[in-house]
Formats: sequence, C-alpha cells, structure tokens
Amino acid sequence: MVAGLTLVGPATAAAPPMLRIPRMGLDVALAPDLSYGPHLYYRSSTTVAIAGHRTTHTHPFRNLQLLTRGDAIWVGRTLYRVRRTVVVRPWQVWVLHYKGLVLSACTPPGSAAYRLVVLAARAN
Repeated sequence: MVAGLTLVGPATAAAPPMLRIPRMGLDVALAPDLSYGPHLYYRSSTTVAIAGHRTTHTHPFRNLQLLTRGDAIWVGRTLYRVRRTVVVRPWQVWVLHYKGLVLSACTPPGSAAYRLVVLAARAN
C-alpha cells in the first residue's frame, strides 16, 4: 500500500486501482501491462509512477499535454494536484525522485525521443 494505492498481486482478487483525470476525461483501471492501458511501473514510499501510451494501444495519455497546474488526478482514493510538466530524455530518470505522482508518456506523439512528464503532489 502506497498513499492509499492498493496494487493487485497474484494472491489477491481485488480490483485494480482506478486512474481518474477529469481534465482528460480519463477514468480507467490501472493495467497489468502498458499494452492494456496506464501502467504503474515504479513505486517507492514517496513516489508513484504511471506510464501510458499517447498514440498506440489504448492511448490513454493522448491528451496528457492538456494538464495544467492545479488539475486533479485521482489514483484510487488518493487525490493529487498537478504541480508542473516537464519534457525529458528517456534516460533522465531523476523524475522518479519526485515525491508524489509521476505520469509519463512519449513525446512528441508517435516518437520515443522524449518523455512528457507530469509531476503532481498529494493533496492534503
């Protein structure tokens, strides 16, 4: 359990956590694999990182660029608020040291040259 986020493991039948981003009209369950939707790819005691495609598979993060400071992002029952958006190279993993929620997708759409990263803080 990380900040109210319950992950599904092989020994549990619990439903996967939902990812809800009202600004994008997104309301989906976290997927076990990136091919099936937004996927939790990293977590620590302070960081939750979720990736999603913009143009392939279910393209859940097609409109990730629409998020602006203060927008709400729900992961399960935990509310996060967008703090900022950055564009980094794929090897710039410093974003995983951010304390909060990290959403990432390839950018520009259709290219894997960069990552569009949204950093959000847990709302109190």
